[in-house]
Amino acid sequence: MRITRGLCVFLIISSLFSSPWCEVSYCNESSPSEQESLINKYHEIEEELKESLFAIPFHIESSESNNTSYGHLYSIINYPLDTLKSELLVPASWCQIVLLHPDIRACTYQQMHDRWLLHIYNVANFSKPLGDAYHMKFVFPARAAESLYFDVAFTADEGPFHTQAHQFEFEAIPLTMDTAFIHLRYSYRYSSWGHFLMTIFSSGKVGFSVVGMDGDHKPVYIDGPRGSVERNVARFYLAVMAYMDTLNIPVEQRFEKRISLWYDLASPYRKQLLGMKKDEYLTYKRQDQRNQQKLQSDVYNEAGGVE
Repeated sequence: MRITRGLCVFLIISSLFSSPWCEVSYCNESSPSEQESLINKYHEIEEELKESLFAIPFHIESSESNNTSYGHLYSIINYPLDTLKSELLVPASWCQIVLLHPDIRACTYQQMHDRWLLHIYNVANFSKPLGDAYHMKFVFPARAAESLYFDVAFTADEGPFHTQAHQFEFEAIPLTMDTAFIHLRYSYRYSSWGHFLMTIFSSGKVGFSVVGMDGDHKPVYIDGPRGSVERNVARFYLAVMAYMDTLNIPVEQRFEKRISLWYDLASPYRKQLLGMKKDEYLTYKRQDQRNQQKLQSDVYNEAGGVE
């Protein structure tokens, strides 16, 4: 399906039935926008997504520039754009999502005037306790979503391994009434010392981009900061998938289902994403949830009962 024509036809037909979807600005090819950038990327990789060998088709890429690593992941998700908006524009939802990442011990959210703060506790290794976590303070600005495009972004000035300027962004456009094209971006800046530390702590860990072939004609994957940012953006993507795919089950069952599902989704990419057995992951995540609930309760009480 070609978005610039096919989607516009779909939207125009929808408007005949009083649908609020179609907006001239979205269908107008002459005005550059975030929507059009995402549309162009979809056209660029749509055949690759159809032919992907990944268990869950996605396109991932990374780059480095001026001591900054950038990771991008693109995929098609089987949810309406409005459903994504209702869930992913809520800071509390992101705390449930990021907790599924193996190296995140807890996340809390707190409103500060016209913005939200996400406190994310990140560890260098999944087995490290909460007490060893690096406390990252992400700013989650409040912003209005457009009808045919939305993005949510949060940033942290500092991170582990002397990294800085951490930025995470999720954006989406509709493909049909029930599907959307999504883009996740993660980036961070590092010093020479930070690069050295990341290289030491990530030794033996790789990303998804193939940089060559070994003597046995097997792919050699990117490592270092680019490998790290690719692993992170993929883990967050699978966390979004696990979160969305469990919204239709009873609330009291969601967490257990989510952690089990996240691990199962990551299993085909064990080389990149997993360094633990499933029972280990589930045990740590159950403890993480208890810690997160306690920390969020403390935030609530300190705010005088106002979240």
